[in-house]
Amino acid sequence: MKRLLLLALCLTSSAVLAGERRHVLLETPVTYAAGANVVEQVKDECHIDDMLTHHVGDALRRLNRSDSGTIDANSAPGDAEVLKLQITYVMGVGGGAWTGPKAISLSADLIDNGKVVRHTKFKRWSVGGMWGAFKGTCSILDRTSLIISKDLSRWVHNPRYEIKDEDVPPPASATNAANAATAAPAAASSDTTAEDGGKKED
Repeated sequence: MKRLLLLALCLTSSAVLAGERRHVLLETPVTYAAGANVVEQVKDECHIDDMLTHHVGDALRRLNRSDSGTIDANSAPGDAEVLKLQITYVMGVGGGAWTGPKAISLSADLIDNGKVVRHTKFKRWSVGGMWGAFKGTCSILDRTSLIISKDLSRWVHNPRYEIKDEDVPPPASATNAANAATAAPAAASSDTTAEDGGKKED
C-alpha cells in the first residue's frame, strides 16, 4: 500500500512539474543593435531579421507545443518568458559562397517579468564549399539562421546549456555536414506545411 501511495505521489509531482514548464516567446520584431556592422545591401535584400523571426519562432512553437512562438514587443507576455534578440554583426556580401564565409552574431536575453535572467552572445558561421557553391548569400544566411534557432531552442529549454561562440569559421567539411543535416528537416517541414497547414513536431 505504501509503495502504491509513493508511486502515486511521484507521478503527481512529475505531472505538476511538467505542467509548470513555462512558454518562451520570441519578441518581435527582431532588431539590429546600435552600430551593428552589416552591409546595407545584404540587410535590405536578405531580411535577416525576418529569417530569425521565422526560424526561431518555429523552434519555440515546437518547444512550447503550442501555436504561440512569438509576441509583439508592445504586448504583455502574461506568465511566459520572453526571448529578445539583437543582431550585432553580419559577415556577408553578394556573390554567395564565392565571396567567402558568412556569419551572423547575436545578443540574446531571456526575460522573466521584465528582468533579464540569462544572457548570451554568440556567432554562427556558414562556409560555402561544394554544398553551398551555388547558394546565394541570402540562402546561406537563411541556413545559418536555422542553425541559430536550434541553438536558442536548447538554450532557453536547458539553463545549463551554453552556446559555444564560433570565433573562426569551422572547416568547410564540417559545415557542409551540418548544412546537409538541417536541410532534410527543413524540407520535411515545408512539405508538412503544404499538406496540413502546420509544422510537424521534432
